[in-house]
Amino acid sequence: MLHDCNYNKVRLLHDLSRITNFLKKYAKKDTKKGKEHLACHQLYLEMETDLEKHIKKISEAISKQAKKGKFI
Repeated sequence: MLHDCNYNKVRLLHDLSRITNFLKKYAKKDTKKGKEHLACHQLYLEMETDLEKHIKKISEAISKQAKKGKFI
């Protein structure tokens, strides 16, 4: 069983990955349907970039702990 902190990292990684995937697959494509949605498209691009940075940080934290044998 994972410690709460490690479980939370895995859960956040999963949830943020799902949101990022939704932005890539659906949200950004929907904004291309009309010119009035250009601001939305820019917002989604920024969100995707920010979320990917957080995903990378969480992944690195998990990897570091796993290599040290502390990811329990």
